[in-house]
Amino acid sequence: MMDIIAGLLLGDKGYIRPEFKEDCRGLGIDLQTPLRKNMKDDRPKSFVKVIMRVRRRIETVIGQLAEQFEIERCRCRDRWHMTSRIARKLLAHNMGSYLNISAGKAPIQFESLIAAA
Repeated sequence: MMDIIAGLLLGDKGYIRPEFKEDCRGLGIDLQTPLRKNMKDDRPKSFVKVIMRVRRRIETVIGQLAEQFEIERCRCRDRWHMTSRIARKLLAHNMGSYLNISAGKAPIQFESLIAAA
């Protein structure tokens, strides 16, 4: 039995094809992508602003996971060790966000989280 995915999905300009959006719509997925500069955008400006802010946050977190936590290199030989290493890296990122929020700082600003005295 397959799980059904439905709802809003944010994508990049690589998923801008109208046929792909129609296929997603048929599956119950509302695919939202940024448009090219020469395309007319009929969506409300406030909606576009929100999805662009969310996309920027997602891309920032992915960049942090790649650079600071080296999530792209796990050096594992089996699935068990790979998933546990990835889970630890995600947990470390979440803990850093939690500590920042507890300290009243921005959630994903890890540069000032640990400072030498």
